[in-house]
Amino acid sequence: MKSEHWNRQVTAMEYSHISPWMHNVEELPVEMSTRVRLARNISNLPFPHMMNDDAQLKPVLDRLDDTLTGYRRIQMDTLQFEDKALMVEKHLISPLFTKRGLLSYINEEESISIMVNEEDHLRIQTMGVGMSLMSLYNKANEIDDEIESEVGYAFDDQYGYLTACPTNIGTGLRASVMLHLPAMTFGSRIQTLAANLSRFGFTLRGIYGEGSIPLGHIYQLSNQLTLGQTEEEIISNLDELKERIVEEEIEMRSQFKSEHLIEVKDSVYRSYGILKHAFKLPLKEAAKCLSDIKLGIDLELIEHEDFQFQKWIQLIQPAFIKMRLNEQNKEIASLERAVEEERAALMRQLLGGE
Repeated sequence: MKSEHWNRQVTAMEYSHISPWMHNVEELPVEMSTRVRLARNISNLPFPHMMNDDAQLKPVLDRLDDTLTGYRRIQMDTLQFEDKALMVEKHLISPLFTKRGLLSYINEEESISIMVNEEDHLRIQTMGVGMSLMSLYNKANEIDDEIESEVGYAFDDQYGYLTACPTNIGTGLRASVMLHLPAMTFGSRIQTLAANLSRFGFTLRGIYGEGSIPLGHIYQLSNQLTLGQTEEEIISNLDELKERIVEEEIEMRSQFKSEHLIEVKDSVYRSYGILKHAFKLPLKEAAKCLSDIKLGIDLELIEHEDFQFQKWIQLIQPAFIKMRLNEQNKEIASLERAVEEERAALMRQLLGGE
C-alpha cells in the first residue's frame, strides 16, 4: 500500500513559545504528557477565597522568594490577558488562576510551576513527557519539602493536608496523564469508560482539566480520591489503570484497521487534505484533523518525518495563534476570522502546502 510522505524543516520561530521541556518530545501512540500537582495551604491563614487582603501572605512570599531562587517570579496582575491565556495553554497555570491568582514561580524549562493563591495557597506541579508519575511526584515532593521547611502547612493528624476543597484533603495529590484516544472515541466506548471511572475514584476530562472539553480526542486521566490512600498507592493505581486503557485503545485501533480500513483511511486522508489546503480553520476542526493524521501515522497508513502531534496541538491553540498575529503587526478587522486564517496558514506551512 502506497503511503503519503512529506518532509519539512520546521523553523525555530514556529516553536519559539512552546515550553523548553516539550522540545524533545517522544511521540508515543497513546500516552502523551504526565503531570503531578500538590495542593498545600499555610497554617493559621484563611483559605484564598476567605482572604480579605493578599498582604497577609507577604511574610510567606518573602520566604518563598528566598527558597525558590532559581525560578522566574511572575506577578499575575502585571500580565495582559493574552499572556495569561498562553500560560494556560502551556499548562503552567489553571484557567481559575488567571482570574484570582497572585503570582507564580516557574523554572527555566517550564516543567515546574508553583501557583500562589489559586484555590489553595500553593499549587506545586511538575510536568514531563516520557517520565513516570512517580519520578514527577518525587520532584514535586522535593520542592514541597523545601517550602515546608520555611513555612508551616495546614495539616491534621487524622485527615492529612487541609485544602479549600474537601475533595483534595489528605495527600493533596492529583496525578494525571494525557491520552490520545481516537479509537475509543469513534467506538463510543469513551462515555462508558468515563462513567465507570468515576465509580472507582478516577476521572476523564478535557485537556485543561475540570470543565474543559476534549480536543483532538485527547483526554486527561486523573485521580479524584486523595484521602485514605498514600501517594504511592494513588500513583500505582493510576499507572495500572492507564496501562489498561492504553491496551484497550491499541486493540480497538487494530480492530478498526482490520474491519474498517477504508473508512479509517478516508478519514485520515481527508483530514490531511483539509490541513494542507484549507484557508480557514476553527480550533475544533484543526484538532480533529491532527488527531486523524496521528492515528494514520500510528497505524502505518501514512508516512511522515516531521509530524509532531503534541507540539502542533499546542501551536493551534488560540493564544498561540494570537501571539503569532501580534508578532506580524498586521491590521486585523475581525480577530476571530484572523485567528482561523492564521491557524490554516500555519497548518499549510507545517505540512508543506505552501
